[in-house]
Amino acid sequence: MKPTVSVVVPARNEEEMIGACLESILRQEPAPYEVILVDNGSTDRTGEIGRSLGVRVIYQPKPGLHIARQTGLEAASGEVVAATDADCRVEPGWIAAIQEAFSDPEVVETYGPLEFFDGPLFDRLLSRYGYPLFLSIMAKLGQPNTAGGNHAVRRQVALEVGGYDVPFGEDLRLMLKLKQRGKIVYTPKAKVLTSGRRLNKGRWKMYGVHLKNIWARLRGAPQDYGPDYYADRERQ
Repeated sequence: MKPTVSVVVPARNEEEMIGACLESILRQEPAPYEVILVDNGSTDRTGEIGRSLGVRVIYQPKPGLHIARQTGLEAASGEVVAATDADCRVEPGWIAAIQEAFSDPEVVETYGPLEFFDGPLFDRLLSRYGYPLFLSIMAKLGQPNTAGGNHAVRRQVALEVGGYDVPFGEDLRLMLKLKQRGKIVYTPKAKVLTSGRRLNKGRWKMYGVHLKNIWARLRGAPQDYGPDYYADRERQ
């Protein structure tokens, strides 16, 4: 029997992108067991848009990506909790690929590729072809590179190890804990498109942060992670 999948989306002042994100999740076949939007203290229409689309909206006023992710993990009722970000759009077959991965009872986490849906052509091509190649190579080397915008965890095990418990690198920290409990697998079919808005502050600045984060992953050092994806969102 295929596991039930809850989808959690943390969001802070995302009225421009949250609608497309949620709609892409709601179009999935098979449908997710539930969709949870964690409104992380937004001052715009983020929560209102979520409610208009019929998803469950949880208001979490305390800012912090790890806090929003943990709120969603604890509130979810599916056996598996899949995560994406508000500026993402999940591709068809995302839920199906996640369910297929978790059909192996030893799997505790799965992750897939991210590709820019906008921005300069160079960066879109790099994300389309280069990033999946990198993920595939690293997976074969036994070095999973999970990303907050496209990963899924077995809920009960994730809660048992403490969930998302650090301000930056919360996805890496959780992965390191889960790695001690079971298999972590790369699932190329679980594809997510994401905004290239981080490129607005400079291509090499963005890639510099990602290279630093990759090095932190390889060393198992979540404390050395760069700013989270809320970095370009207005903070209170």
